[in-house]
Formats: sequence, C-alpha cells, structure tokens
Amino acid sequence: MKSGRSQTVVVVLALAALLAAGLWLRVASVNLPGHYGDSVVMPRWAENMARYGPWGFYQHDGAIYPALLYAYWPLGVLFDGADLARAIKGVSIPFDLAIGLVSYFVARRFVGPVRALIAPALYLLNPAVILSGPVWGQVDAAGTLAYLLALVAIAGRRFFAAGALAAVALLMKPQFGLVILPVATVAVLLWWARRDWRLLATTLIGGILAFLAVTLPLALNPISYFGKVVEAGGYQESTTANAANIWALFGDYDQPDGRLVYAGAVLLLLGLVASLLPLRRRTDLHTILAVGLFVAFAFYFLPTRVHERYLFPAMAVLAPLATANWRVFGGYLFLTAGFTASMLFALIDETPFSLGPAMDQFITQPTGRIWIALAMIATAVTLVLLLLRPDIRAGPMVEGDQAAPP
Repeated sequence: MKSGRSQTVVVVLALAALLAAGLWLRVASVNLPGHYGDSVVMPRWAENMARYGPWGFYQHDGAIYPALLYAYWPLGVLFDGADLARAIKGVSIPFDLAIGLVSYFVARRFVGPVRALIAPALYLLNPAVILSGPVWGQVDAAGTLAYLLALVAIAGRRFFAAGALAAVALLMKPQFGLVILPVATVAVLLWWARRDWRLLATTLIGGILAFLAVTLPLALNPISYFGKVVEAGGYQESTTANAANIWALFGDYDQPDGRLVYAGAVLLLLGLVASLLPLRRRTDLHTILAVGLFVAFAFYFLPTRVHERYLFPAMAVLAPLATANWRVFGGYLFLTAGFTASMLFALIDETPFSLGPAMDQFITQPTGRIWIALAMIATAVTLVLLLLRPDIRAGPMVEGDQAAPP
C-alpha cells in the first residue's frame, strides 16, 4: 500500500514538473520574433471582437477560425499594442498544457503510471511544438486538443462528445475537421454491427449542437463559413507552403501548383481512404489513434498548398503510441527532428527569426529542403508500417509495468 502511494506521489510530482517545465519554455519563447503577418491579423481579430462583439464581428472582419475568436475576445478587451500581440502569442500555452495532461492519461491506457510520463514529456518538451506555438504565434494546439479528445471520445463510445469535439476541431481550424472522418467511420461501423441508429443520431446531434453553439453568436451559418474556407484555400496556390512533403522534392517552395492541385487532391482522397481502412478490423483506442495519425499524415504529405505547421496534430496523437512501443518512440524522435528542422526553415525564411547568419544559411540551403522532406517522408512511412503490425498494436511493456485497467 505504501509503495503504491509513494509511486502516486512521485508520478504527480513528475507530471507537475513536466507541466512547469513546459510552461517555462513557452513563456520564455513568447518574446522571440514570430510571423509578422499573423502578429497583425490576430490582434486585429481580438480588437474587433472587443469592439463589435461576436454578433457584429463578421460584418467588419473575417476569419476561418471562429472557435478561436472566443479566446481572442477577452485579450482584445484587456490589452492593446505590443501587450496584445504578446498575449496573442501566448494563447497556445494553456492548450499545450492541457494536451500534456490528456496525453498522460491516454498513455495510461497502454502502460503503467511511470512509463506513461513519457507521453507528456515528448509533447511538452517538443521543440517543434514550441516553435509552432508561442514562437510563431499560431494556436494549432487548440485544434489539436479537440482533435485528440474526439479520437479518445469515440474510442470510449461517447458518441455525443465525439461528434461535438469533432465539430469544435473543425471550427478551430478547418484542417482539424479531418477528425470527423475517423469519428464518423467508427460511428457508422458500430451502427452497422449493432443495428442501432441512435449511435449515428447521437454523434450527429453532438456535432450539430456544438457547431451552432460556436457559430450562432457570431451570426455565422454553414454556407457562409464553408464559403470562407473555400475562399481561403485559394489564397496561396503553391505546390507547398514550406511543408516538407512530397511536393518539396520538386522545385522550390511557394511555386505555383497549377494543375498539380488536382493531382494533390486525388492523392489526398486516396490517402484519407487508405488511412481509414484499419478501422474495418478494430475500433479500439490504439487503432483509432493510429488512424488519426494516418489522417494527419495524408493531409500533410500528399496535397499541394500545405503549410509547414499542418503536421502539428501528429505530435500529440503519436505521443501515447510512442510511449507504448520503443520502436514507435524512436520514430517519434526522428519525426520531431524533421518537423523541427522544417519549422526552423519556415521561420528563418518567412519571419525575423534567426539563429545567426551561418546557421540560417545552413538550414535554408536548397539541398536542406530536400533532405528534410526525404527524412520526414521516410519516417512517416516507417511509422505507418510499424503501427499496422499486430504485434505493435498492444505495445510491449517493460517488466512490472502493467497497463491501467479500462
């Protein structure tokens, strides 16, 4: 009994230390130079939410991240100028810490309490995550939190919550709405197996109610919202917007994609369909997380017009899976290294961020782009093959490290 209590105390203290370290790293990073475009647009959203309120926002401004406007709103009321810009860059921090906590409890489903600490460590101390959030100034952690929770909810057969979280993920940023695919697929498969229409209805109602809860106060309807998303998709018609994917292997970044956009769309469609196939055999938590990862990979590596940060959800979804298997853990480290290099390339190329003239030149050399892309593609393929293996699914555990009861 004493040994169990001692272990619990150690785990709680270690988790608190990881959260504190993650918080310190992020607070220290907020003052680093970020993306100058985002540092203008997002404070403007905050100011217009404060000035016009949710109901009048879209009469004076536009944003395809409606759920995030509620996080910016109080900042627009409380701050202005440089203080507002700094506060905007810090919005990702509480979401990052929440992901760290969630990843720990998800990992506890696969391994014991001590080893499960690897999951939050992988995410909270991840340099690519920090570069994408408080350094760059984006809030991908918010959509990623909803993405991860939606996968966990559908694995736990909490259909209403899964539908609601998938809708919130979509409204955080459109790319996170891809979590709707595994959520809907699991709901349909279980409905077909049980012949219980309530599973589909509950999932759909959860999604609709969450969508309305976010959009109605903003006077935003589905047609106007999806119109804005389609319009935004045409802003940067390039093969790759600094994403180290298959299109980075051909020519420079930000080259016009022309008809290649259709080839990328076909590849994305095929990749998304293939990503969902493992659910035909199993719909347990491990498989659903793996499918969520595959969907993120498909969206990052296959279509054109992909931005450098679109791999972000993989860093959270993969962390519990990496905790359960050492080979997957190694893949996570390689993927993190590649994503970090890719983010550094984008920051140095697009923002005032600098590591010094020599390092900047080394990272952004033309061959660097190709090597980063090749390494990330190879790592992603390796992780997919590993996670599809039946012996990897359960995850080998160290002796004496028992999985938490379901």
